Amino acid sequence: MAQTAALTSLRVGFFSRSVVSRVARERGLFERHGLAVSERPVPSSPSQFRSLLAGELDLIFTSPDNVAAYRLTDANPLGTRMDVRILLALDAGLGLSLMSTAAIGSIEDLRGRTVAVDVPSSGFALALFSILQRHGLRADRDITLVSLGSTPGRREALIAGECDATLLNAGHDIRAESAGCRRLVRIADVLSPYLGTVLAATGPWLDQHARDAQRFAEAWLAATAITLDPAERGFVEPLLAQELVLDPREAGIAYEMLSSRRDGLIPDGRVESDRLLTVLSTRAAFGGVDTGVDPSVSGISSSGMIDRRLLDR
Repeated sequence: MAQTAALTSLRVGFFSRSVVSRVARERGLFERHGLAVSERPVPSSPSQFRSLLAGELDLIFTSPDNVAAYRLTDANPLGTRMDVRILLALDAGLGLSLMSTAAIGSIEDLRGRTVAVDVPSSGFALALFSILQRHGLRADRDITLVSLGSTPGRREALIAGECDATLLNAGHDIRAESAGCRRLVRIADVLSPYLGTVLAATGPWLDQHARDAQRFAEAWLAATAITLDPAERGFVEPLLAQELVLDPREAGIAYEMLSSRRDGLIPDGRVESDRLLTVLSTRAAFGGVDTGVDPSVSGISSSGMIDRRLLDR
């Protein structure tokens, strides 16, 4: 009797659960590509990158700004630069919004209030600073900034009233809204075009495991295509409800968000320079890149942030 080929194990670190991963599992796409994928929640971006550097994770779903922070500057939470690279673009923000408690009526009302972020120096925090600045507020002067880690924890803190506002996306914004929280602004209405989540790995790991990363990318993009296929909506929405603990109405809203051309899933995984430029320009505006780093399209190309070998295949 023929023996089944052994599956290659991959460890993937994530902040929020993704219905695309669930679709891949339900349809057997990882196994079909010879992979046994274990997904591990991380409590914060420093924890995620510490685990990546230590070899405890192979791939991560993260903000492109985190990649910039750990690749382009020593002034990151770990205090060291890493050869970390973007492999695929996964989404354009997934409804990323500044959410607040019901008591906050406008962004200006955040003056003197407590706003939660993952960490102040990377991720979505710099998008938050940009929004505040447009409304005459400065994070170092007009609000109290607290670090509460990854998105699920910040959602719970906001609903519990442990902070007055935070940035939420990927269905967590929908859950907060249903719990009575207020959506003050969508990031895509202000910072556009935006890049929300990317697949990333270290250069040394990728040099040794390029074929494994390629197989993961092929499975992911196949699952993304299923997720976005209108004919599969009846299959995908219940999975959304299960993964994000949404009721049917909320799952319908979440599906529309996934399908949005503006801030939904990115079907081909391509890292468009203008999207990444929005992220890097925001970082540069708040002194988040070292001297000599060029936050431009040519600078993106020369920085080595994007490793195109998966997409070029």
